[in-house]
Amino acid sequence: MPHVAVTREWIVQPEPMQMQSEDSTLSQPSAGRSMAQNSTHSPGSLPAAERPDLSQPPDNSPAASVPWSHDVGISPAQQPYEMAFNTDAQTNRIKMMGGSSSQCLMKSLDVYLESAQIQPLSHNFGHGMRQAEEIEIPLGASLPALPESMVCNRYVSVFFMKIHPIYPLFDIDRMKSTIKQLATLPAIHLLSHEQGPLLVSAYLIMSLGADEDSNGITADGTKYLMAATSLLGHVMSMPYLHAVQALLLFTMTYRGRNKDGLGWQTLGMAIRIAHTLGLHLHSHRNPSQQHGVQNKADQLFYARIWAICCSLEKMMQLESGRPASILHVDCDHMMGPDQHPPGHDFLQWHMGLAQHQGLICQHVYGHAPGERTAQEILSDTARLDRSMLSWARNIPEEFRPGNDVFCPSHEFHIAALISIQYYQTLIALHRAALIAPAATFQSEVAKYLLDESSKLRLLAGEAICVNSARSIARLTIELSDRDVQSRILTAGPPLMACIVLGISLIKNSGSRSMAADLGLLKACVEYTADQFLRSGHNDLFANGVLSIYQQVQSYVDRISRPEPHRGEPRSQLNRDVNHQTRFQPNSSQTTSPPNDKLKDNSADVQPKSRGNTAQNGITGLYMSLDMTSPIMNGSTQHLQSHGGELPFYNLDVQELWDWMGETDHYSYQESY
Repeated sequence: MPHVAVTREWIVQPEPMQMQSEDSTLSQPSAGRSMAQNSTHSPGSLPAAERPDLSQPPDNSPAASVPWSHDVGISPAQQPYEMAFNTDAQTNRIKMMGGSSSQCLMKSLDVYLESAQIQPLSHNFGHGMRQAEEIEIPLGASLPALPESMVCNRYVSVFFMKIHPIYPLFDIDRMKSTIKQLATLPAIHLLSHEQGPLLVSAYLIMSLGADEDSNGITADGTKYLMAATSLLGHVMSMPYLHAVQALLLFTMTYRGRNKDGLGWQTLGMAIRIAHTLGLHLHSHRNPSQQHGVQNKADQLFYARIWAICCSLEKMMQLESGRPASILHVDCDHMMGPDQHPPGHDFLQWHMGLAQHQGLICQHVYGHAPGERTAQEILSDTARLDRSMLSWARNIPEEFRPGNDVFCPSHEFHIAALISIQYYQTLIALHRAALIAPAATFQSEVAKYLLDESSKLRLLAGEAICVNSARSIARLTIELSDRDVQSRILTAGPPLMACIVLGISLIKNSGSRSMAADLGLLKACVEYTADQFLRSGHNDLFANGVLSIYQQVQSYVDRISRPEPHRGEPRSQLNRDVNHQTRFQPNSSQTTSPPNDKLKDNSADVQPKSRGNTAQNGITGLYMSLDMTSPIMNGSTQHLQSHGGELPFYNLDVQELWDWMGETDHYSYQESY
């Protein structure tokens, strides 16, 4: 039953026992989720005497990893959401999920929505587990013949023209010759078991080539993927170079169908075998005379396969927060300047980005709560941000992230992948600035001794995140306009962009960019939901994607209306609006089909300026990613005008980062 809904269960640690008193707000059941209206602490941080030691659990905590939270009871940010489970009680399926970058941002968007009394969204995404983690294959092996000569040659040509340039797994002439031999065999089942990995690679090249040629999932692509998957045991029983190549092809094929969970498993197998072959030991600067491969051309070939392992794992680790098999990425594993292939070396750029992604993963996920001070966190963030800018400057201008992409059309999908990964990495790095209220974060940055350029980039952190999300959304829309649906691109980053835009729209409602961002969000969620549907995801999952726009728009519509009459209670107005716009998790029968176009009324939104625009000047959030100072909007936060403080207002940088660390530790991301 591939479309049976699964249940997401947020595991919340029990609240510590507290002293009961008549005037204590902490004794109320809902105090742990309050917006801190009654808090007497100044925004930004807790008093030093009351600040929790996040490296030590409370005495009565059931787990040492749970941060102190409920005994303050002033911010939902401090709820200890350590993990979540997707469960299907009917079939006893269960998958643990830690917080990934997208997961953390989704929980943060939930907090902002709840503060505006709008239904949160996380419950919608419990329907993606099966598609991301499973593939339905027959119990018996399937051995279809390769396509007839003309079709086979087309699939092979498309693969080597569109996918091989960034992931050069094979010697082209040798692999083409192998496929030609396999295609002329009278009976596939007569192959020896030693040739099993080569047959699997041939099947997967057919699958990728067929889908890439048709800009979507095809019957041929599915047939050959099923055949390859049924032979996975034959790949694992011959754990040598051909097995690594086949497993990496599995990873690419699964990712191209938004089966990230399966792709993560096959990538891990490939890396384990690659370690046993010594692929990770190649060094251009310090070549070993004891390495099993001494031929220079073979060493280069091995090095490039290892670079593919690194590039895929660090990209997927950043998206998911899962513990990595490759602890350190070094571009020295690649080659010297005299060994680069002709043309653009896309893999070298990908490997360079993977090196930075690995360091950022360690920065984001690799520290226990309370292990670093706020100044250390900010200094590390600034240092890694500089390294990202340095990497981008080395990319040729026509491919460089942050610029308009004007490369040849046959390379646009590769340029889009590189740019999207760059933007996704910046969002992961600067996400604390996105989540925190701008004034709170800026006051924290101002406290510490940082060089001027670092301070300016940190102050621009929210704008960097939002502009990165805009860039991902625009690239996604351009891919759609060009009718490019490459297998190397997935729907995960566009969904992250939707979440970031949603947070920004709620935080900065009233800015002049609001209508434009709403239109961008609408187009991006429609494209993303369509991609998940095309890859076989549950309709309810796709509806969850669409609901990001719908819930954010419901808030924008509310704040764009005239202020209520003096005699009309604010709480009553909020209840009325919330009743009309709230999504019910169990009302899927009455939900409109996800492929229906969202009602386009974003153009009718007239953002109401709040604040002195003459003094504040430009109220937009526009800025170049290469700029060193933010242009923040001058609008008053509408959440504050509707009662209560902004979420996260009382957390300083260290506390906010520790909360995200709790959400991210051993994190996990499905196809979203």
